[in-house]
Amino acid sequence: MISGMRRFIHYTAAITATVLLAAVLCASGCSSGDSEPNAATLIEQLGSNDQDTHIKAAWSLAKMETEALAPLAEAMQSKNRTLARRASEVLMTIGAPAAKTLKDALADKDYPWPESAARALAMIEPPSQAVIDTLLKSLKSGDAEARAMTADTLGRITIAPDKVMSPLLNALRDTDENVCKAAASSLAAIGKPAVEPMILAMSDSRVKHRRYVALVLSKFGPAASKAASPLVEMLKTGDKDQRGLAIHVLRRIRPEPKIAIDPLIAAFNDSEETISESAAQVLGELGAPAVDALTKALQDKKITRPGHAALALARIGHPAAKAVDPLIVLLKTGDESARGQAAYALSKIAHGNQKVVSALVAALQTDPGEYSVQMYAAEALGRLRPPATSAIAALTEAMEHSRRAVRQAASEAIEDIKSPPPLEKQDHSKCDHEGHVH
Repeated sequence: MISGMRRFIHYTAAITATVLLAAVLCASGCSSGDSEPNAATLIEQLGSNDQDTHIKAAWSLAKMETEALAPLAEAMQSKNRTLARRASEVLMTIGAPAAKTLKDALADKDYPWPESAARALAMIEPPSQAVIDTLLKSLKSGDAEARAMTADTLGRITIAPDKVMSPLLNALRDTDENVCKAAASSLAAIGKPAVEPMILAMSDSRVKHRRYVALVLSKFGPAASKAASPLVEMLKTGDKDQRGLAIHVLRRIRPEPKIAIDPLIAAFNDSEETISESAAQVLGELGAPAVDALTKALQDKKITRPGHAALALARIGHPAAKAVDPLIVLLKTGDESARGQAAYALSKIAHGNQKVVSALVAALQTDPGEYSVQMYAAEALGRLRPPATSAIAALTEAMEHSRRAVRQAASEAIEDIKSPPPLEKQDHSKCDHEGHVH
């Protein structure tokens, strides 16, 4: 049974959790001395709607190996599709001893579920032409469940990409969401040869579930950078989920900056703030090529969240030093959130700039009603370290503030300023993974 267990684990890892759960349950609750039902009873239990029941039955039948072949072959002929599919899965788990049973079913012209037998057989041994033909026919003309199962199978078996690439690409146009999802996953298994065709599929109006194509392309990273244009279109015209996905994939594929920068900056006006935040993160990772456009965004009255441009500049760091003056203006004139984000950005890009120290001190001494700005200004001064020594007097005064958060920030800032400069490293201690300033 050692080899049988190995086949069992291999199969369930790739195909379904059903029989694997049976193994777990049996390992914890069964022993070799336990009496088990006969095959007929187990077949009946295999079709049960109760999960524990059909899982245990599947495992018991798999342990029976050759003794279970005949009843499983009969179960595969059932008009109950669920029972027939589970029977074929158990046969696949049994492995080589079940190959003839599956081949006989596949050769039977009246067999109602050929895709199930072909799938199981292809997981046992290298697929024959008959198996491949059955799978491709199912993918093209089967019902939605059969098409989805087949699309998934083609990505799990050893088969030449040129035999399945075109059928899988056609399956991306399937109106059924599960079929498209399975086809995209199988194309991912083919690897780089599938990248260019999938990029083309992103612009194909017949592909109705493009998000699955986009997700697969994200796995290829920069190798899929040519997908930037259709992703930008998705960012402009998609719904909330599609826009968020477009930014996620753009981040993974590292697009050419000239294609992505302007659409990402436009996303600062998105109705969903989380999408705007994500756009800022991607722009920051694009680095120096984004600085000019982000600097302009700080001053663009049409941009509703200029603070997110500031956060992107903060990610870029010292190469964004030319943005200091517009950031100081934002620190003085922006809304409360944008002022705090400007303070954070100034502390990341303008180390040692006394003009920045003066602007942060002024923000620290602003209207007490905007205490969060004062807190952000104090934190920013602390990040500047010794170059902000001239701010210690203002920070000492801020330690008498009515708000505990401001007092604490001022106290920590004084301590940081008086400390020796740390080793050169990125400081994200007060900025979370989405770019929020704390």
